[in-house]
Amino acid sequence: MTLNPAALEKPVAVTGDQPECLTQIFRDEVNLTVWNRALRPQVVRFADALAAWEGKLERFVTLKQGDSAALVLPQWALAEEGARSWIADADEIIDMYRCLFEPEAVGLRLHVLRGTMCPRFHVDRVPVRLLCTYRGIGTEWLEESQVTRPQGPGPLPDQSVTDRAVRRLSTGAVGLLKGEAWEGNEGRGLVHRSPAPGNQSRLVLALDWL
Repeated sequence: MTLNPAALEKPVAVTGDQPECLTQIFRDEVNLTVWNRALRPQVVRFADALAAWEGKLERFVTLKQGDSAALVLPQWALAEEGARSWIADADEIIDMYRCLFEPEAVGLRLHVLRGTMCPRFHVDRVPVRLLCTYRGIGTEWLEESQVTRPQGPGPLPDQSVTDRAVRRLSTGAVGLLKGEAWEGNEGRGLVHRSPAPGNQSRLVLALDWL
C-alpha cells in the first residue's frame, strides 16, 4: 500500500486476508488493521450454542504466559460441541497478540450481547485493543475523513454521519484498534462503536495488554 504525503497526515486502515496484515499496526499512520477470515463451522456452532445458553454473558480473565482462553468459559461450555475448536481459535489469536506486543499479561473479555454495549462513537484509552466478533454484527468504525475531532483537549464530540459512512468489521474478522494511549497517537484513536445487534445476539472477544 503506497501512501501519498496527504494520507500521512491522518490515520488510515489496512485490511487483508492473511494474518500478516496485522503487523501494519506499528506504522505511525495506521490506526486499524483487519484480518478478514472465515470461521470454521465448528467454531460457528459453538458460538451459536454459547449465545443460546447464556442470555447475557460478561466474563473477564487475566491470562499470563501459557494460559488458555478456556479459562474464560463457563464450566458447562467446555463440554459443548465445538468448544475445543473455539478455544484453539481464540488461543491462536491470543498468541498473535502476545507475539506482536509482548505484554506481561493479557486481559480477555468475552461478551454475549443482546443489546448495544457502547452505542456512541468513541475512542479507547488503551494502546491497542483486539476485537473479534464470533457471532452477530461486527464493530462499526469511521474513516478519518468522516470523523469530527475536538479542537483541543476534551471528549470526542457526537459524530454526525450518514449510515453509508459507517464501516463495519465482518463476523470472524480480527481487528486491531489503535487507541489514545499508543505513544504518539494522542487525539488520533480509532473512532468506533458497538452496533445494534438486531435479531441475533453478538458474541464478542476483546484483548487488551495489562
